[in-house]
Amino acid sequence: MTNNELSQLFNSFDGDHNGVIDFDEFCELLDALDSQMEAESRRIGFDIIDADHNGTIEFSEFSAWWLSLIHI
Repeated sequence: MTNNELSQLFNSFDGDHNGVIDFDEFCELLDALDSQMEAESRRIGFDIIDADHNGTIEFSEFSAWWLSLIHI
């Protein structure tokens, strides 16, 4: 996946177009992936991806997470 494709994917889940994915947008992303994760697991996953713990997922954090999924 190219950086441009990753950027487009990220932007498609950044619903308010503020350059980050918040928890609600992350839940929408998981729903789009047909995730059956419960609320607590979603929060834990979000907190893990949010490496700098500022309450949002930036593009670099999203990229690292998404690319790790591809390599599983």
